[in-house]
Amino acid sequence: MTTQTTSYRIVAADSLGSEEGLAARAAGVTASELHAIAQGGRGAHRRILADKLNGSTFRGNAHTRRGHEREDFLIDWANETVAECAGNIALLGHPVLLSILATPDGLGLDFGVEVKSHDHKWGDRDDVPAEHYDQMQGGMAVAGFERWLYVWEVMGEDGTPTLDEPRYRWVWRNEKRIAKLLAEAEKFTAWRAAGAPDADEIPDEVDDALADWADARARKTAAEADEKAAMKIIRPYADEIADDDGAKAAGTRAHFTLAKTSTPELDEAAWADAEPESYAAYLDLRLRVAAAEAAAAVLYSKTKTSTRMNIYPTKDAA
Repeated sequence: MTTQTTSYRIVAADSLGSEEGLAARAAGVTASELHAIAQGGRGAHRRILADKLNGSTFRGNAHTRRGHEREDFLIDWANETVAECAGNIALLGHPVLLSILATPDGLGLDFGVEVKSHDHKWGDRDDVPAEHYDQMQGGMAVAGFERWLYVWEVMGEDGTPTLDEPRYRWVWRNEKRIAKLLAEAEKFTAWRAAGAPDADEIPDEVDDALADWADARARKTAAEADEKAAMKIIRPYADEIADDDGAKAAGTRAHFTLAKTSTPELDEAAWADAEPESYAAYLDLRLRVAAAEAAAAVLYSKTKTSTRMNIYPTKDAA
């Protein structure tokens, strides 16, 4: 079991505006990088490392600039509406794993704050993107908090908010996910210290594709498990309310129909009981057809070539 941290270090008072902060970020792993490190392949790792060594080539766009401009507003809204908090620019460090860093958008007494201005394509979604979830788990690992406040708004194509007011949800500490993120960050740090060697001579783009496959497979497996768990509740209810025609009902985000259909099928037992002679003839014919097919396959065979590719997740990447 992961030991929860109880305090954090302030590595730099200004995460991005001071040489101390920039140097620490370049040398360590920030919470915003944890998702890409944990889920990405060698190509993603090289891109992160190149940004650290050479400085990021991304200087922002209109959407990211609007997002930064809106951060103060969203923090103030959260402070007034949800829980007392204030904006933050300090770079925080994990008290034990010195290379693990985080810069929360805001800090409360016992929680951090992440604010986002999503573009118009976000629509009415209320989920937390995986990369933001991991970023907040990383923040909790650094700060020792049990919860993190996620606040968002949606900006229209004209750059103005589309919601009546921002939305929020609490994200709670996930020890299992934190352990995974920190382990992957430590492996990234060790790979960097070893000179960033190639992985089994596999091209970076192939390694990235394999990482994408593993991530998709893990999400699919988790989704299938969630579907099965939900069906164990839905199906008994549908069976309970069903009549001769079936059942249907609608919920907030999904609806179901249970259809009853009847199709005829051969009852061999009834046939054998009612007409034993014709049924015996049928069985004899079926056996002779099978024998003829087997003999023909020997005389008139051809080679059929097929390929099958299997991909398996790396054991320690689960």
